[in-house]
Amino acid sequence: MIYSAVRKKDENGQDMDLEIKFNVGDLRRVLDLGESDDDPTIIPKRLCKGLWCRMGFT
Repeated sequence: MIYSAVRKKDENGQDMDLEIKFNVGDLRRVLDLGESDDDPTIIPKRLCKGLWCRMGFT
């Protein structure tokens, strides 16, 4: 299980921490990586572009 914490504002403008739980299977499903580590991986162009933009590249 992988955990990630994010900060979000509630309706009163106060910070609140949210814990998101996901696992490797969830990541493989969302990124369409197949079920096996040996499956060939082709990452869609829009996903690559979005990832690079989030890392600050233009």
